[in-house]
Amino acid sequence: MKTIIACLFMITIILIINSCNQHPVTDDKQAAIDSLKTIINQLKPGLGEYMLQIRYHHDSLGKAIIKKDYQRAAYEIDEIKETGEKIEQLNITNDKLQKPFAFFYEKYLETPLQVLADAAAKKEDAVLKTNFIGLTNNCNSCHHENNMAFMKIEP
Repeated sequence: MKTIIACLFMITIILIINSCNQHPVTDDKQAAIDSLKTIINQLKPGLGEYMLQIRYHHDSLGKAIIKKDYQRAAYEIDEIKETGEKIEQLNITNDKLQKPFAFFYEKYLETPLQVLADAAAKKEDAVLKTNFIGLTNNCNSCHHENNMAFMKIEP
């Protein structure tokens, strides 16, 4: 995944350098630029791929809470946050989202993730368990709101 992002970054830099050039773009160069833009769009992961990452870290968080592995729980919470930030930063979307991802992240994930992070730092088992269930319910509420209720997440 990091390799794909690195490749996308390099291709973007090449495109920026080419676009800053003061010379008129020839048809051959424009065709090459268009081809690179097409490749970038084909390599760009979709929202579903990022949701799978969140799901993986959600499930790992649940296991860490059961094992009372607070360090791992904190790590998984941070990974969920980072994945959400990537989605926002790269403006990843799809036709199912009723509003931008940032809206749903703030509405459903931001506060529960902060509460979970604080509870992991303080090693508060009951708070972790309760808020993990709340996080899971929020994921399902978001899926429901975006006509994806069949994507049910289990705690």
